[in-house]
Amino acid sequence: MINSSPMKRFLTLCVGLLSFASFGQTLPYTSITSIQYVSASDLAACNDTSAYLGDTVMTYGIVVTPGDVSEVASGSVQGGHRPFFFLVDTVAQGAAGSFRGMECMGVYTNTQGQLLPLPNVEYLLPGDLVKFTGRVGAYNNGTQLEAIDGNSLQVIGSRPVPTPAQITVGDLNDPLRVNILTTGEQWENAFVEFNNVTVTEVIPFSGNRISFNVVDGNGNKINVSDRFLAQKLSSWQTVNPYSPQTTGSFVPPVPGTFYSSLKGVVRHDGNGCLVGSGSRGYELNPFDSTHYIIAYAPPYIANFERDPMVPTPNQSVDLVCNITDFDGTVDSVFVYYSADTSLLPTQFAKMAMTLAAGSTDEYEATLPNQPLGTLVRYYIQAWDNEGNVSYYPTTPVGQAQPNVDYYTVRANGAIIQDLQFTLASNGTSPYIGQNVTVKGIVTASTKQHDLGFLYIQDAGGGPWSGIWCVGSGITQFFREEEVLVSGTVEEFYGMTRLNVSSISKTGNRMMPVASMVNPSDSAEKWGYAWEKWEGCLIRLEDPAQQPLVISQTNLGFGDYAVSNQPNAGYWNRALVLAGRQSATSFSSLYVQLVTNLAYDTLDGSMEVSPIVVSDTMSMTAVEGICFYGFSNYRVLPRNNDDFIGINVALDSTDLPQSTVGMSHPDALVVRAYPNPAAHFIQLDAPQGSSYRLTDALGRPIASGQVQSVSERIETGGLARGSYLLLVEHEGLRQVLRITLAN
Repeated sequence: MINSSPMKRFLTLCVGLLSFASFGQTLPYTSITSIQYVSASDLAACNDTSAYLGDTVMTYGIVVTPGDVSEVASGSVQGGHRPFFFLVDTVAQGAAGSFRGMECMGVYTNTQGQLLPLPNVEYLLPGDLVKFTGRVGAYNNGTQLEAIDGNSLQVIGSRPVPTPAQITVGDLNDPLRVNILTTGEQWENAFVEFNNVTVTEVIPFSGNRISFNVVDGNGNKINVSDRFLAQKLSSWQTVNPYSPQTTGSFVPPVPGTFYSSLKGVVRHDGNGCLVGSGSRGYELNPFDSTHYIIAYAPPYIANFERDPMVPTPNQSVDLVCNITDFDGTVDSVFVYYSADTSLLPTQFAKMAMTLAAGSTDEYEATLPNQPLGTLVRYYIQAWDNEGNVSYYPTTPVGQAQPNVDYYTVRANGAIIQDLQFTLASNGTSPYIGQNVTVKGIVTASTKQHDLGFLYIQDAGGGPWSGIWCVGSGITQFFREEEVLVSGTVEEFYGMTRLNVSSISKTGNRMMPVASMVNPSDSAEKWGYAWEKWEGCLIRLEDPAQQPLVISQTNLGFGDYAVSNQPNAGYWNRALVLAGRQSATSFSSLYVQLVTNLAYDTLDGSMEVSPIVVSDTMSMTAVEGICFYGFSNYRVLPRNNDDFIGINVALDSTDLPQSTVGMSHPDALVVRAYPNPAAHFIQLDAPQGSSYRLTDALGRPIASGQVQSVSERIETGGLARGSYLLLVEHEGLRQVLRITLAN
């Protein structure tokens, strides 16, 4: 519930009146309606831009959203909180109406260039009458006012608490969640209420955040997002210093949940004809727990556990969860499972889950043990007495095949591939939030002349094999060292990483394997295909040995691109980032090639002299760590040595070396390419090496011996999928994971 403390309101009003008296009236009044208004003809022509965009204006408004419930984290704002609040025009005492809503960003830049929250912005209460002076801006086609200094906001009085406008989802978006500007723009930034909407999909993201889609009776769809405390999960640590809670407390709905009422403020994330903007269309952001009124819901599945998380061939797997029903009783619960990767989820074997002895809501089942290397998929289905159904993992309403959870049977616990391999469309690890222990070879370290961040990967390299490690105690490790790491799997804005609780050296050492990726092939990028390389050491190289060139010299925020062709477009180039370290950038300060000389001292101080990239530069290959951020994959070279065969002189490096002298028992330096492959694999290994190609279950497919230093292995007649290539020579060995694709 909204806290409208009289003392808090009195203090805020007093401070506001004092600042109002000292500020002076220097700008004419412009109403919120005037700022927001866009003509019908402009909207029909796909133009939703305010006539005041870029202008500095003064306006009056009535506060809609409390200042202490804004929850937007920001590493660039002092204190880590970027406050936002919403206003409604003062016309008709704040009654909701067309073009009357406004979003305000409550931060300003001080004389030292620091971003600070506006004084007392977190004390704002619904009904406060405020004067706001700011610059009219836009973010993803959403109009907003941006503070110009510390005096931009003054509380000058009080009005009745604003109430929502009754509208439909169809006023804002169509069934594909595409914004309808002609009827929706008038409600941008407004407080609104929908009636009778159904949850179709629940969308976890960034590790500890949640949004969900709802549809109206005509199928029109809108995303319900989490800009405020009301929709923050219990795993969210609040960033607003005046928040009434230290963590969130929102319980996500189940697909199929029916809301008789759903309220919030409308934000715009332009899509459809607004090319190059956002993706969600108009979205709803509830700001109070009372904004969610449930009429009925399917069973709620919670507290799921699997034991063991990573079984051996001799272990069966116990599944346990709690299942309750909001408005009735749980009728039946089943687990569907399969060890056959060719089956669709609807073809899985079915097993009843039974109530645990003495429990009223804890259901359990045991899955049989499986051979080594088996991928086991499963999902849970629960029915209530009214015929409503829910799934674990959650499955969108109307989706033909249920989503699945999964694990791979291993001999000695999880490997990094298990943490990274995902069947989820958003790339989320199946071990998110779990404590795990894995071994890995250090591919990048925090040492001088290195990336500055710790990455490890499975000894054999290949897809899904690498992961970023963060936390304490990670600065003592060198490249090539094998380490044993325990920690919690988390998602950092879509990038899977391991938050380390303990880490130690095993005493083994091994040269990490870089997987070759063709930066110029659109098929390599289509459908988030680079997800399998996230966290891995990769080598951007043309399979036909054509040189790579700098195809785009500056794509913004430090990114440039390489390809085998000049001026290559998005699908035929790979991003490279260097010279930036900040709260959102994690590239090396030991790489000279950057997009701007300003990065010498901006976003970290470079340890080498910057050189601005040019389209005349060419190279044989670029190595580095594959990183995901801001909806793009990019390569982070670790130092100058990662630019192989480049036609410009770069400073030499002095990378510290490990003193661990013991080679990893499996160490053998080999290379297999292309990977993914289609018709053949070229194997580079010492002459006389033996090789054996097996499928994922260990069944032999092909074998032979390397006659010179390179051997061609024909794969055109093999089924597409994952294979293992074991190479042995003089007591040493290496295992590579090979993917065959069309």
